Amino acid sequence: MDKGQTIKLFVGNLALDTTQEELSAIFESYGQVVSCSVLRQFAFVHLQGEGSAERAIRELNGREFKGRNLVVEESRGRPLHSTKVFVGNLSSMCTTEDLRELFQTFGKVLECDKVKGKRVSTTGVCL
Repeated sequence: MDKGQTIKLFVGNLALDTTQEELSAIFESYGQVVSCSVLRQFAFVHLQGEGSAERAIRELNGREFKGRNLVVEESRGRPLHSTKVFVGNLSSMCTTEDLRELFQTFGKVLECDKVKGKRVSTTGVCL
């Protein structure tokens, strides 16, 4: 890899109250932080330079932060030839088999899961 290349790191197992500023401050000691996006309990940090990223992974993976052990690794990204479809507002009568049959007409269905839980008790969601 090129020395000046930007490397995307996945940072997992974050405390819910972790901020972008806190995470950037931690990673700045390893190199230039090009960007930092904190989602719920994970984040993506773009570091300038392969050496910086490797050192950050080596030294921060497993390190305790806000009472949790960080997971720091190079982001693997999503598969290039994979498509995930979200289907919402499903009837409670709709089954996984119904969805699989419907979508088979458009191509091979690799996985079909109907999500159930407190937040989707009256309407279904499928991924």
